Amino acid sequence: MSTPKRLIAANLPFNPPGDEVRIAVVPPDTTPAGAAPSGIRPGPGEISRAVTIGSFLLAWLVVGLLWELLAAKGILNGRVLVPPSSFLPYLLQGQGAAGIGYNKVTFDTAILATLMRVTAGFLLALAASLLGAILICAVRPLRLALLPLARTIAPIAPVAWIPLAITVVGLGSGSAIFVVFMGVVGSATVAAVAALDDVPDEYRKVARLLGARGVSYWLRVIVPAAAPGLVTTMRMSFFGAWMAVLAGEMAGINSGLGALIILGQQQFNMKLVMSGIVVIGLLGFVIDQLLAWLGRRLVWWEGRHPRWSTPR
Repeated sequence: MSTPKRLIAANLPFNPPGDEVRIAVVPPDTTPAGAAPSGIRPGPGEISRAVTIGSFLLAWLVVGLLWELLAAKGILNGRVLVPPSSFLPYLLQGQGAAGIGYNKVTFDTAILATLMRVTAGFLLALAASLLGAILICAVRPLRLALLPLARTIAPIAPVAWIPLAITVVGLGSGSAIFVVFMGVVGSATVAAVAALDDVPDEYRKVARLLGARGVSYWLRVIVPAAAPGLVTTMRMSFFGAWMAVLAGEMAGINSGLGALIILGQQQFNMKLVMSGIVVIGLLGFVIDQLLAWLGRRLVWWEGRHPRWSTPR
């Protein structure tokens, strides 16, 4: 936000009473120290994004070169741990496919199926966790009943829900969405309750003094005040959802990135396996950066805070 313009008297001589006093509008000096008045410098956000992308590329370039060197020296088994010079051309040429007939899985269909499942399960889990957190914080008996359940569900690994998902929902996308939901809702609820509880008491007292009650009190005061913590919860919950959907697809589902990797392993197509792992990592990184961008927009008043000033 720019500094408001100042109204100052521009060295005018003294005028007797009754004469008109002229006021000059002088804009603030916003030129950075040591820079020419006409010079334009990139903002901190642009620099930080460039640094993030550069460090990402540099880190993986070093890993790739080390990987190639170890494979060339025979320290790593190149048939199992296929080096990037082998699986990257395989990936870029669009040969990523496994299975035959109805069970054939390709990269484009696998990516689309995985994204649809993780989006559905993730959004359902976030909505349920936010609603549950508000009820837990608003109603004392529900806090005593629901919070222990959330804390019990939170540490259960997503893989543990797969047999129950197959039994209750059956094979298909529904079971993967169920695994994502159960893998996220417990931890997200606990984190959302902590964010709502951290709202300063001064906000609560002022809101009640000004007449805020019921739904308005929660949606217009408490939830916006807890928004930074809730956005962090959203971003951290995505990693759990991403791992959960891949675990669900590896257990009896014939589509998705998880199923593609399992089919590649069964056919001992290690180029396909490594390509799938790379795609999973890249998609996770991109979606995390999108969530970070969305977080900065949702909590725009926190723009100067280090948590949202740079993408991580």
